Amino acid sequence: MLDLLPRSVARPGFDVTALRPGILHLGCGAFHRAHQAVFTQRALQAGNAAEPEPWGIVAASLRKADMRDALRPQHGLYTVLERGAEGIVRAEVVGTVREVLYAPQQSAALAARFVDPDTHIVTLTVTSAAYCIDTVTGHLCVGHPDIQRDLQGAVPQSAIGILVAGLAQVRQAGLRPPVVMSCDNLAGNGRVLRQAVMDYAALQDESLADWIGASVQFPCSMVDRIVPASTEVDQADAAAMLGLQDAAPVSAEPFRQWVIEDFDGPRPRWEDAGAEFVSDVAPWEASKLRLLNGTHMAIAYVGALAGLRSVSEFMADPAFGSYALRFMLREQMPTLPPSDHDITAYAHQLLQRWRNPGIVHRLTRVGRNGSEKLQTRLLASLRENFQAGRPAPCTTLAVAAWICCASGSTGQSEPVQMEDTLEHRLKAIGQAAGDDAERLTDLALSVEEAFGTELPRCAAFRADLVQAVTALQRGGARAAVRGLMA
Repeated sequence: MLDLLPRSVARPGFDVTALRPGILHLGCGAFHRAHQAVFTQRALQAGNAAEPEPWGIVAASLRKADMRDALRPQHGLYTVLERGAEGIVRAEVVGTVREVLYAPQQSAALAARFVDPDTHIVTLTVTSAAYCIDTVTGHLCVGHPDIQRDLQGAVPQSAIGILVAGLAQVRQAGLRPPVVMSCDNLAGNGRVLRQAVMDYAALQDESLADWIGASVQFPCSMVDRIVPASTEVDQADAAAMLGLQDAAPVSAEPFRQWVIEDFDGPRPRWEDAGAEFVSDVAPWEASKLRLLNGTHMAIAYVGALAGLRSVSEFMADPAFGSYALRFMLREQMPTLPPSDHDITAYAHQLLQRWRNPGIVHRLTRVGRNGSEKLQTRLLASLRENFQAGRPAPCTTLAVAAWICCASGSTGQSEPVQMEDTLEHRLKAIGQAAGDDAERLTDLALSVEEAFGTELPRCAAFRADLVQAVTALQRGGARAAVRGLMA
């Protein structure tokens, strides 16, 4: 099939059928297929070996069978559509995903991959919520429904439960454990994952937890590429460019970045594909988490209240673009640890990426589950700014916009449908408060899962937040931003 593709379509530079699996990936969403799978393909192609190294990927979907069912008839092949700002679309067929499993139905096959001697690396893209971490204690939330279900069932279904079960089999078989690497947007993601895995293991067997702590490497990594949810437009564009139907294409911006903490053991030469191996991921992680992810949250909620649909629509408005830049340079940048990064250049690069009209990154997707992300992406920097005596009006407005969106108390703006794990509770708060900005703010600040306990006790923060909520409800997002930028 690959030989039939037009010359304009990039394809694997190796024999896909000869590529043996060496990586097990939990989560087979669009991001993994447009990021790690592409890095792996480019690394293999850079090697120019007659026979490709054994770095094929076995990906396991944990929630839905859709991707397995879409990719199986295509022998794991799919298209990445790289959409540039000038309207240029580049198509590449990716062949590194050699098998896709649906964990609830193929638990035995998934377990077998853990004890396959060729499985040297296990990676994850499962979203931050799937780590089941208590944000207050930093440990596994034992009462989490997914964890309780796994503890009471015969076959684990959560990412953490599956990992522990697989590592237990590796230990029992006397094999060298794989390196386990998180590729999710979590601060210190390797350390967070290690803690969750050890906590879960300790619930079953203290010696297993000790073995994991002593034997398994959990390197941190920072990943970056904007990958919107796939649409029918992607399928139509892929078909037009390939001359074939693709049931699982994915779109992405041209930019991609992967910074990985050094680890021991076999691995693909991802550095040949542009990845960076470093001793400490923290500087890259901090700048991305606070500038990219934090600003994305601000854009999502302020933009949604303005009736916008996508990040690029937000950036097309000069006032909103100025707001995003001020948010990054005046409020987020001062909270970053010292590093060699040119943060000003990075901020302007982000603005350029976000302006790309070819990437339709929907605000409802960017802003979903905000209650789980508020602490790391907005409140942490806000707290540091207050402690240092620095004003943070852009961040405060972003938090106020989240309160309005999540509670449904949008004032003059149209109601916003923003998915959140605390949706029912937040909507009830909105109904109880109505248009009373002070009551809405106080009720929202009482949601400890989102705000913790420290900031809600800060009178100055509360006063600023009430003012921001009032501005959004009475004048709307555009007027509130213009007021800040005046």
